[in-house]
Amino acid sequence: MDVVTGIVVAVVTVVVIVGALVGVGFVLLFRRRGDRGIRASGPNTLEALGQRASSLLVRMDDAVREADEELGYAIAQFGADRARDYGSTVTAARGKVAEAFRLRQSLDDAVPDSDQQKREWTLQIIALCEQAEASLADQDARFAGLRKLEVNAAGTLADVRSRIAASTARLAPARATLASLAATFSPSTYAGVATNVDDAEHALGEATAGADAAAPAISSTGVNDISDALDRAGQAAHRADQLLDSVDRTARDLAAAAAALETLRASTRKDLVEAAAERDKAPDADTTQGIIDAMGLVEKSLAGGAGDPVAELDRIGEAVAQLDLALASARNQASRLAHARAAYEGTLVSATSQIAAVREYIGSHGSGVGARTRLAEAERQYELATAATDPVEALDTIRRAVTHARDADALARYDG
Repeated sequence: MDVVTGIVVAVVTVVVIVGALVGVGFVLLFRRRGDRGIRASGPNTLEALGQRASSLLVRMDDAVREADEELGYAIAQFGADRARDYGSTVTAARGKVAEAFRLRQSLDDAVPDSDQQKREWTLQIIALCEQAEASLADQDARFAGLRKLEVNAAGTLADVRSRIAASTARLAPARATLASLAATFSPSTYAGVATNVDDAEHALGEATAGADAAAPAISSTGVNDISDALDRAGQAAHRADQLLDSVDRTARDLAAAAAALETLRASTRKDLVEAAAERDKAPDADTTQGIIDAMGLVEKSLAGGAGDPVAELDRIGEAVAQLDLALASARNQASRLAHARAAYEGTLVSATSQIAAVREYIGSHGSGVGARTRLAEAERQYELATAATDPVEALDTIRRAVTHARDADALARYDG
């Protein structure tokens, strides 16, 4: 064997050995982090992993919502400084759950995925949910310990009674708000909060009973352990606040939707004038007919009432989208951008309202993983739309958010 041949053989041998070591390392790493953990917690088939991931997603979506409520209560009890780490943990957990929902959306979409991709994404969903669950559990244990060691129960009782009084004062105005909504809008637009005032009144009754039950055991001085009754009273008072807040939010959203609807109607009528001009100078008969048909759809959409401004925004928005397509070859870029900005504002209001309504429905009624996944995707598309700098891209993205929100609402109500 000559020198050159010997060098070549040596190099090849080294490459083979290194490659083998790297391969073994990846196998060991996967077994250490993947298969071992999976076997320890249940079956390792793709179907079993999918069921486990779905169950974890539903559980963690609820857990993050509950952690948000618990965070507010912790701040009220112990102050913002002592609850700061809890807040950071909740934010991080919410981010992990949102990423898990994004991966689930990738599994649910129409793009075909290989079995390897499905397995990898499902394992990532499980890992993200378990990480979020562990971090929230640590904080729950920490604050459970704090409540046993240091709680100003007397101050907490006074705070609960103050919140009960403040929320009780809100009941009559909230009933008036619901009556105003009933006189202005169709029942379906505020169905999600129609019973909120009655539910809030019931919660305040529970809060008052809990506070009354806890009061005899609380000293006005010193440190007291917070009783279960006082804890339940605080939670009930917080729940009443949330229910009444939802009524106010719905009223604001519907008012904003009604205002946006009038703005969209005005801009759409201008669009029709512009479309008529483009129709008259269209380059061919097919383009002319396309513009005529699209204008007819827009005129029909404008004929609706305002009983459901969110639905009207959607209906007009869809008709305008068809008009956009018909005018695409005739409208210059500057006009397209201006039109996209105007259409975006109305669609943004619609998306905001629909996402909030679905979120509240799932929070109060529960739902399966499908509805939660669509809601998470709607929220993700909403964030992308608000961050987009190109008006056309922003409009397309916010329309996708509306579509996913509708799907989430349909699935949530079907599951219910």
